Amino acid sequence: MSKEISALELRNRFGEIMEEVRYRREPYIVKRNGRPMIVLLDIESFEKIQAELQEEPFIEEYTKERMEEFLKEDKVDPKTMKQARKLLLDE
Repeated sequence: MSKEISALELRNRFGEIMEEVRYRREPYIVKRNGRPMIVLLDIESFEKIQAELQEEPFIEEYTKERMEEFLKEDKVDPKTMKQARKLLLDE
């Protein structure tokens, strides 16, 4: 669970807050004029988030030719093939 702190309080307690974020792995939401502005996060959590963002699943653009290739490779019965072509290839 993240904690909240004002920018002014953070400035006055920066060393203490940095140690809490680093060793206790407690993120802080820093607010200015009551609005959230930034998040203080330990480096391991940050790197984990960065790695997860890098691992977004690749979504291939399916062209008509690629769909034909998939349908051939799957060796499905003719009825299912016809239904698939209708759904996937708008035939």
